Amino acid sequence: MVVPVAARRPRAALTRSGLVPDLGVVVGIIAVTVLVQFVIGPWLGERMPLLLSVAVPAALTSWRGFGSGLLASSLGTTVGSTLFIQPLASLNHSDHVHADTLLMFGSSMFLCWLIYRLKTEHEITTARQDERNKALHFVAHELRDPLATVHLAASMLQRDRSEETRDHATKLILGSASRLGRIVEDLVDVARVQAKVLRIETARLRLQDTLNAALDAAALIFDQKQQRLSAEIAEPPLWIDGDGGRLQQVFANLLSNASRYSPEGAEIFVSAQRAGDHALIVIRDTGVGIRTDMLERIFEPFVRESGGRGDGLGLGLTLVRRLVEQHGGHVRAASAGPGRGSSFSVELPLLTGD
Repeated sequence: MVVPVAARRPRAALTRSGLVPDLGVVVGIIAVTVLVQFVIGPWLGERMPLLLSVAVPAALTSWRGFGSGLLASSLGTTVGSTLFIQPLASLNHSDHVHADTLLMFGSSMFLCWLIYRLKTEHEITTARQDERNKALHFVAHELRDPLATVHLAASMLQRDRSEETRDHATKLILGSASRLGRIVEDLVDVARVQAKVLRIETARLRLQDTLNAALDAAALIFDQKQQRLSAEIAEPPLWIDGDGGRLQQVFANLLSNASRYSPEGAEIFVSAQRAGDHALIVIRDTGVGIRTDMLERIFEPFVRESGGRGDGLGLGLTLVRRLVEQHGGHVRAASAGPGRGSSFSVELPLLTGD
């Protein structure tokens, strides 16, 4: 299984569970800063100790996140203005905020925000580069096998030109060409999805016809693994505004996955019915199942759950979700866990008045 891992982004704000630890860290560091300022104050002049009150929140932002930097800015400004700008004896006689206090707080907050933004952008860029590199590595790995098969077939033909060898080599080449074609088509479709140029041509259609066409096309896959298909399709027509070819691609992909991730002789269930103002199509298998943490991630590009057999780049479900969303619908994955099968539910809006 190949799973792109995003880099950890700095925390933008404090959470309830992290408030006490962060507050403890901030108080401790501010206390140390105050002690340092008292020690080095005579060598830095009257205003220079305030530099530490600005630098410390910036450093905490880089280390602990923007929430910690905000706490340090507030606490550091209060302590710094009290001890180094405004003597304790004069607090009761002051009815305004000292300009140095405002300058210190503003400078501290600006530095915290700037560091957080720069660090966030850097980590986002790094995460994208990592995902791109992993995707390229994954594609190269998937291309290597069919190309190696073609090379093997060519070598066989060089050594032996008999009819039997020629027939065997032809089958190998055709199989590899078919696999390469599917990989290229998936890559093109995903590139269109990411560029938001994937188009659908909608028309009024009967959903049962599209689903039955996908079931007929998948029959050979089920027969090869001796799998049983149980279909429960509502008889009243389910009229939708959709692209028949693209929706057939959606159902074919889900059926192919159900077969791929189920053992030989397994049973696969398909149902289609009306659910309010939507059509609900459910494809359920009794195969390897899906971990809870993967139920959403499997719709990301180049992500595949382990345990299955077959070819593919892990792009099919990405296309499924995008195509269903372009039809105004939703697709969801559900599973009770590894070894307990999985189901995919597709909801599509029905035409009103039908």
